[in-house]
Amino acid sequence: MPTVRGSVLLVDNQDLVHIGLRLVLQRQDWVTRIIGARQRSDAIMLAVRHQPRVALVDLFVGEEFGTEICVAIRHAAPAVQVLLTSSGRSLTQDAARAAGAAGFVPKDGSVWDLLNALRSAASGETRFTRQPEPVHGALSPRQQEILELMARGATNSKIARTLDLSVDMVKHHTTAIYRRLEVSNRAAAVHRAQRLGVLAPEVSEPQWPAELPVEQLQRRAA
Repeated sequence: MPTVRGSVLLVDNQDLVHIGLRLVLQRQDWVTRIIGARQRSDAIMLAVRHQPRVALVDLFVGEEFGTEICVAIRHAAPAVQVLLTSSGRSLTQDAARAAGAAGFVPKDGSVWDLLNALRSAASGETRFTRQPEPVHGALSPRQQEILELMARGATNSKIARTLDLSVDMVKHHTTAIYRRLEVSNRAAAVHRAQRLGVLAPEVSEPQWPAELPVEQLQRRAA
């Protein structure tokens, strides 16, 4: 399929990213215009006004989630193809597709990978440049560990023992996770994290109390 000429919308809160990508995109004969946004509201407004062929959206635009920006752009301007990108992280393919993205490309890849992905998205094709993996950018490494244990059904006491922390410290991190994900309980935190791509969806193995007799465990496993 031939590349369709059109404009590109860059959505990133870092000036150096805008400068570098503009220098690269200005040399592409299919790119007619380069538009820049540094927050969600501007990205939506520019997408509606200019109807770019493709929008390149970072996974974390300041305090905003790129997946939610993607959803908003696709809702306000359905013709705009959105390509998600990030530094040294990846995104689950399910989360990207659920957000309506045409693909994901890491910033630490080659410039040719990025340009090929942009051309593919502009032509209406999907493009994922590497095997999907969980993304760990919205939370601190410690918060990510706690969230993953929460997803497996671990209690605060179990998390504290596993990570060699006090229960109060676990509660402190849990509160920070809720605040960052804008939720009020564990189930909502896990669900939202999976939807955003912060946590990979997985099927938890059944957890049985250790004090049950062996016979009962065997009957449950049968």
